[in-house]
Amino acid sequence: MTDGPEPEVPENTQRHREPAFNAPLMVVVLPVLMIGAYWLQISGGPALEGALLDNFALSPILLRQGHFELLLTHIFLHGSWTHVLFNAGACLIFATPVVRAFGKGIGAGLSFFAFFFLCGIAAGLGFCLLNLMSSMPVVGASGAIYGLIGASTRIIGARGAGRVLPLMSRHVLTTSAVWCGLNLLPALLPFLPGGEGVVIAWQAHIIGFLFGVLVIGHWLHAFHPRFFTTN
Repeated sequence: MTDGPEPEVPENTQRHREPAFNAPLMVVVLPVLMIGAYWLQISGGPALEGALLDNFALSPILLRQGHFELLLTHIFLHGSWTHVLFNAGACLIFATPVVRAFGKGIGAGLSFFAFFFLCGIAAGLGFCLLNLMSSMPVVGASGAIYGLIGASTRIIGARGAGRVLPLMSRHVLTTSAVWCGLNLLPALLPFLPGGEGVVIAWQAHIIGFLFGVLVIGHWLHAFHPRFFTTN
């Protein structure tokens, strides 16, 4: 007994393919800007890179002297290719639900950039307030990216009628405890064998994360109320 002919698959089904990479455009733009900025940072040689770090890296002492612009400029600088590529990769992952919640269009894009940089500014400011007497320079977009991680922790259903999880929900509390706990580990590095000289601004990471967790609900209600109905 032979099998009959296989049923025909509708043409529209045959042509449908889920794209292998379907991140929103704004999610791709930000990592490209990070990598491009770091390439410019190192392209002029050690002298230019040193001058950029001296003038645009954030430090608590310089902030106390009134150099508030450093809260923004330090986000564009990075310490190495590993540093910037790690941040770019993390941005691709955790920015996606935030961008989709904000929606499409120029206004949504500007809102995303504003939220991202405010997370970075809050992270840098918090670090400086906790280390007032330190002269250690801080560079990188990690604090801002942790803000995106915190925001994405509370966003549910970014492709349709969405909602923001309550701050006291089990998922938010558990996820926050895990991320904050992981970022407390670098505080122990100076006391571990081989950890001498390794400095990570873990306070900035935690503050950026908490800022994202706390602000995202208010931000969506104020600027993107359609997220709660339909996208």
